[in-house]
Amino acid sequence: MKYIVKTQGIVTRDERKMYLTRSLSLSLNRRDKIDSQRGSVLANELKNNSFKLAKWTAQSLLAGADQMKIGFCSRSNPKSAYEHVILATQFYRPKDFASQITLSETQMWAMTRMFVTMFAKQEEGKYVLMREPNKSVLTMYKVPQDTFEEDE
Repeated sequence: MKYIVKTQGIVTRDERKMYLTRSLSLSLNRRDKIDSQRGSVLANELKNNSFKLAKWTAQSLLAGADQMKIGFCSRSNPKSAYEHVILATQFYRPKDFASQITLSETQMWAMTRMFVTMFAKQEEGKYVLMREPNKSVLTMYKVPQDTFEEDE
């Protein structure tokens, strides 16, 4: 799955404004299953890209959205990375989807609090957080102040 678009919108239903977030995912080789086995396709995306779905859900929760719309798309031609076709879309309530993927709003704020506390203990400077590949280890490095600065 690849993050392609993320926008905000307002949908009016029964004269009530509902806030909406939208995200599209890239799901190759799933065209034949998208209509008949949508749950299976979503489960596969959750297995392979749980972080992106959790990120979109967290953004929807923080935005106070009433609905989130997840779209599944595929390449028109497997050799072209630029042309895509939307295969299907699905609406979810962010709170319901969060519980479905076991994303806890309390846990999200606990992680934020942990990062704030961790950085507050450090001396003033510039730091980089890096996740070890294939491990659930996050390491903080202090870098020189002029790191990542471009010369004009």
